[in-house]
Amino acid sequence: MALTQWAAEHAIDRRDLERIYRGLQADDPVRATSHRLQAPAVHVPGLNSAAWHDPGRFAWAAALEAAYPHIRAEFERQYSASGLGIHPESAELAESGRWSTYHFYRMGKSYPHHLAACPATAAALEPVPGIAEAGMCYFSAMGPKTKVKPHCGFLNTRIRCHLGLVVPPGCQMRVGTETRSWSEGGCLVFDDSYEHEVVNLSDQYRAVLLLDTWHPDLSEPERRATTFLMKMWTADVD
Repeated sequence: MALTQWAAEHAIDRRDLERIYRGLQADDPVRATSHRLQAPAVHVPGLNSAAWHDPGRFAWAAALEAAYPHIRAEFERQYSASGLGIHPESAELAESGRWSTYHFYRMGKSYPHHLAACPATAAALEPVPGIAEAGMCYFSAMGPKTKVKPHCGFLNTRIRCHLGLVVPPGCQMRVGTETRSWSEGGCLVFDDSYEHEVVNLSDQYRAVLLLDTWHPDLSEPERRATTFLMKMWTADVD
């Protein structure tokens, strides 16, 4: 297994990665005892599980909210200048409408030109633990009448945040069994390994800054191992 070879090369004891190995096993008992609406492909056991999280627990969330006017201005500049690219999973997950993105980070891959074009956003992201490694970070825009169908994120080793940028009435997101709406300049923090769906019923686009951070229960060796795995899985993805 590639993970075993990587751990040996980096002098990491396999016992320190036992939860990661278990998370990769489709028949691990934790999957049978987890919440019925939490079903990631990689399910690492022993991590505190909740669909929604209090943004007040994360110091970086307040910093993002403080930088909202500058982040929104940079988003609007990019959106009006050239629009955003189609979301990589739009064809699979969007039941209707248009879902587009402008990436800063993606599964361990950075987009230096995008970061340079949005310096205020890049600066606000720097304090987020694992911002470059934990998963995704991008401007996300949903066009009018867009609906993203229910789905679960790929793994439970991250916590996801949405900073509301442009939020017309009629936009909401369900995570697990609870539905919430965004506010402009406010953060919603949740675990995307729970089933979630998003809808924009308005005649305007809805935009957020989406970002992932490490699940706080992960150890440092587990974070490094997860980063290695994500880079390996996306080695051939632009």
